[in-house]
Amino acid sequence: MGKIYEGNVEVFANHKTKKINIRPNADGKFNKENVSDLFAVMKKHADKLKYEMNLFVPDANKAEVPVLLASLRFGGKPYLAMLEKRDLTSAPSRKSDIEVLS
Repeated sequence: MGKIYEGNVEVFANHKTKKINIRPNADGKFNKENVSDLFAVMKKHADKLKYEMNLFVPDANKAEVPVLLASLRFGGKPYLAMLEKRDLTSAPSRKSDIEVLS
């Protein structure tokens, strides 16, 4: 799984593959704060053009929340994922976050 993408993106249609996708753009209107709007715009264009949306859905039964992620495998390229809704009020603890006091 990637980490949250920190930049702006834009929506584009690839007429060769018939897919609606996103790409990095510093002047793009969408980022991690308005990812719901990004999903709505992608869906609107996909329905209008009758194209497929290019997004990652690991479990279709739990896909509730759109999230903008960066692929660590492909140099930080952004992608849209539909993930399970989770309430993370505190960060998960890791061994590196724990200090042993004696």
